[in-house]
Amino acid sequence: MEKDKIIERIVELEWPMFREVNGDTRADCQENYPMFVNMRTSQFSAWNEEALLAYEEDLLAAEKEQHNLLRDKYIHMMASTEPEGYLHFLPELPPVSAEKRDLVEKIWQFMLPQTVELRRKYPHVGKMGRPLLSSDERNGYASVETYEKGELMTYSEKTLRALLAWIEAQAAAGVSVAAEIQEKGILSVGYASMEEAEEDARRQLGG
Repeated sequence: MEKDKIIERIVELEWPMFREVNGDTRADCQENYPMFVNMRTSQFSAWNEEALLAYEEDLLAAEKEQHNLLRDKYIHMMASTEPEGYLHFLPELPPVSAEKRDLVEKIWQFMLPQTVELRRKYPHVGKMGRPLLSSDERNGYASVETYEKGELMTYSEKTLRALLAWIEAQAAAGVSVAAEIQEKGILSVGYASMEEAEEDARRQLGG
């Protein structure tokens, strides 16, 4: 399937960037290739081919320029989680256009209510994850909002427009892209269903 091949190419382009986010200092997750593949594939499986191809172009352009888009993502996230560090690394970031900021906000305004509904339906799974909003962050731990906006900021306007159009079309058809991404991620780590994951999270939390 062509879409699967595009996703494979994207993940292969992202992996070396992810491993170099902190230079020579790597966290355990930066050595866990299977987990990286599972998580990124889960996300991109919810996209359409137009958005995927646009993002692949972004990665190829960045690779040619020896620029690390995944490092950019974590720097963008620091604007919320570590403001002083963000100011230090800010010169590394390409300028962000007004159009890009507008597109990022529009995408988030679709993803936010979808994520709220997911947490209403699977509250214990939600409690096991990140806080939802940047205003809920504590001790530098990034929220869903900070993480998603940080990544969206690294996409080109072309990719963001394609992704927004897809999310809008899916929402109009009654499909939640946020739910698709989370379900694929849950299944990729061995659960048979979201319900099974919810029950396991409930047990772990003592609920």
